[in-house]
Amino acid sequence: MILSEEAMLRELDYISRRHTDIVDFLEEADSLVVNEEYDKVINRLQLDILDVDKYVRVNQCKPVTNARPFTGNGVPSSDGLLSNEIFGYTQKERGGTFAYIDLHGWFMDPSCYKTWIRLDSRIKNIVFGVKYYSIDEKGQLYDDEESGNTGIDWLRKNISKIKFKESDSNTKKLSIKYLERNRDKMFINKYIVIPPLYRDKNTGSGSRVVVGLGGVNKIYTNLIVASEALTATQEYGFDSSDSMKGRVQDIILQLYDFFCGNTNPSLENSKGAGLSSKLGLFRRTAMSKTSDFSSRLVISPVDLKADRPEDLMIDFDKSAVPLYSAITQFRDFVMFQTRQFFENEFTGSATYPVIDKNGKVKSIIPEDPEILFGDERIEKEMDRFLHGYNNRFVPIEVPVAGTNEKYYMRYKGRTVSPKDTNPENPLTERRLTWCDVFYIATVEAVRDKHVLITRFPIDYFSNQFTTKVEVASTRETEVVEYDGTIYKWYPKIREEDIGTDTSNTFVDTLRFSNLYLSGIGGDKSKLDKLVLLQ
Repeated sequence: MILSEEAMLRELDYISRRHTDIVDFLEEADSLVVNEEYDKVINRLQLDILDVDKYVRVNQCKPVTNARPFTGNGVPSSDGLLSNEIFGYTQKERGGTFAYIDLHGWFMDPSCYKTWIRLDSRIKNIVFGVKYYSIDEKGQLYDDEESGNTGIDWLRKNISKIKFKESDSNTKKLSIKYLERNRDKMFINKYIVIPPLYRDKNTGSGSRVVVGLGGVNKIYTNLIVASEALTATQEYGFDSSDSMKGRVQDIILQLYDFFCGNTNPSLENSKGAGLSSKLGLFRRTAMSKTSDFSSRLVISPVDLKADRPEDLMIDFDKSAVPLYSAITQFRDFVMFQTRQFFENEFTGSATYPVIDKNGKVKSIIPEDPEILFGDERIEKEMDRFLHGYNNRFVPIEVPVAGTNEKYYMRYKGRTVSPKDTNPENPLTERRLTWCDVFYIATVEAVRDKHVLITRFPIDYFSNQFTTKVEVASTRETEVVEYDGTIYKWYPKIREEDIGTDTSNTFVDTLRFSNLYLSGIGGDKSKLDKLVLLQ
């Protein structure tokens, strides 16, 4: 079976949303099944680079010429990377005003440079001026140390004569098509500077101002210094322009990789995490923010070990959210349900049945349960449960006036078969734990609630979706009837488990239907592959 044109276009759209780097996009596009529809789809694929001169002229961009972002008294330099005169004063101005750096010479667009290097590694030798080449009658480069030429200027002068070497590889065909389409715009003499609102900047105490030198500002600064050095060497008559231009070209590539990422190990001087990926700018920016009533979770696959679809915890409408995460997201609602649980337990009767440390059931008169299980105590136990990973099975003690003996709340659940919900099964005799209470309260709290699931970067509408909630507690669960309510995924707790290490007992990952994976750019399942095949 082969991919139809429609399916291939969907696949190309998926790949494009995963990659900001055109080189990686071209390479992964070659992984598609090649058939009679391939050329038709690729011919419709048009990728153009930015016409920098036109962009600067139309938007009236101003040049950044000063490598020092601040003056001596901590004020932004008038012609620097954070200039108020260039970028404006208001948030709107500083978030929408671009500038440019004059490169004082011609250089290759970084996406074309990176693409061409992958096609022909000799291009890097020409850019740095370390080897000499000539062009034969067929437009192909060949070594010529005696009468050849080198350097970016020679490459630009002869770009119309050079023929990109043909190949049977579909990746190279795509790359050649991209270079041919942008042959006339391949060389640039200016580089765009993004607005300062989106660049890292930290202000220290007093008059000391510190720029985030680990980010894009440092690379911009290096580009300004290197470009100015080109002019200085020419004025003093030094002939080191090729090596200096090679350095400027590498800095331009570093800027490109900072935003688009670098997956080519051969480009050791060009490093960047890119906008997407796990270490990308979007992901790092999102991870540095703290949002109320939210949590950051790892996605894990759905356990499909079930005889019937209805026996699965997860379907298209529900996601399995870990217990501790659900408590965090719906904290106020869980607090209310927990308070209701204790009020129902202790209201309406003077005596209360408890269980002692030996497992014997007794009736006692509890001491001020309304005060003991108030909001302050619930919040304290909730925080301990959320952060105490290794001790979550803590029994709930009930103090009794006039005695030092310890009594505990009694668990009232019955284990039932998934197919036979007979409430006549005997009660499981053990102490009630805070895990029991928080699970019951959380399930009740989320019955009519939804969660908004987001996977960064949000570059497509399907990167966010909503589902109902199924609370995932321990790895081992059972069907339990508790106070007349059936819980299909109740945490499996026994008396001997209380007080033991619970570090590896609880589920701590988010699970949802595999059908969402393709839309959010996750690892696509085999089912998704079958859907694309026609």
